[in-house]
Amino acid sequence: MSTLFSQEAGPQPPREVRSPIEITALLKTLMQSRDPLIITFEDRTQKFQSFIVNLDGDRGDVWIDEMIPREGDRYASQGEAYKVDAWHEGIHIRWSCPGATQVMLDDAPAYAAKMPEELIYHQKRGAFRASVRRTADIALELNHPERQRSLKAFLMDISATGCKIRLDGDLSKSLQPGELFEPCYLQLPETGRLELGLEIRHAAFVETANETHVGAHFRQPSPLAQRQIDRFVNHLQREARRIEKEDLF
Repeated sequence: MSTLFSQEAGPQPPREVRSPIEITALLKTLMQSRDPLIITFEDRTQKFQSFIVNLDGDRGDVWIDEMIPREGDRYASQGEAYKVDAWHEGIHIRWSCPGATQVMLDDAPAYAAKMPEELIYHQKRGAFRASVRRTADIALELNHPERQRSLKAFLMDISATGCKIRLDGDLSKSLQPGELFEPCYLQLPETGRLELGLEIRHAAFVETANETHVGAHFRQPSPLAQRQIDRFVNHLQREARRIEKEDLF
């Protein structure tokens, strides 16, 4: 099933997935990768975060964890219908659930729902995403128009359209999908400081590293900033290819 997540030459139109085997494989990948789920209940605007914690093939159920913020648990316990959005390596996966029932997993509550009969699979990223070495420590300063303090992050990877960043500690509850941070300042080697706007796409706390990993989209960068980002991504891509060739010999 690795071809399900292969990057093609550019953004692809949404595809309806109805094969039970494919659906199970996609959900299993989301579970194993610990990719966050964004939960939206019908007729409610607030978004909640959860994770897939179990796939019950015998019963045909998908189990999700308690929700953040915890108010979502109340809606789920009431059996309210919800929609799920998840992202994995630039692929947007979404489905609908008519409702869930509360179950217990390792003495903690979870929510079981029937496997979806259909998923929407959408490769939205056409740009090459380049990894950034942790030792490079390329800093990104995040500012919010309504907050009094700045957040300091470091790049994990970057493409022409967005990036993944890491921040110390658990900030997953304070970084909401769709939230806009600006101005943000990205300190690229040689190029210098770029001013950007960032839209949060998803945030997840990695307990083993005591870090919050955040996926973000660049919000309408200036032509100059976009050129500098493109140059940096191309530089990283060349370096990755050079190292790969050296490893062959």
